[in-house]
Amino acid sequence: MVLEDMLRRVCSSDQIREGTLQLFAVEHIEVIVGRKGGKLFAFNNSCPHRGASLSKGELKDNRIVCYMHGYEYDIFTGRLENMKSWKKEKTWIEQNPEWRKSGNLTIYRVVEENGSIFLSR
Repeated sequence: MVLEDMLRRVCSSDQIREGTLQLFAVEHIEVIVGRKGGKLFAFNNSCPHRGASLSKGELKDNRIVCYMHGYEYDIFTGRLENMKSWKKEKTWIEQNPEWRKSGNLTIYRVVEENGSIFLSR
């Protein structure tokens, strides 16, 4: 079973401070857990665009910005919010538009209870 409905303890509550991200391995899956605006969030460490490690990215408002191509995903809903423009010049023509496509983040349910943080899918 891989992070399905069963809650898995990830860490203690005091490990996740406001405005921070922490990377954890849960059932062989790399998961980022953080706290923003007093709310906890968790998502898969792999960018849905090209698989880059989102733990190397930057937290910007309620979005994680992938360090590799600048794609921005909402940390609470997982939705792709913004894509960096690739056009270098007005005459630039994209060779393959499929390359730009991206899904959404894999989001995990977060429960904080008795000083611990738990995740499930």
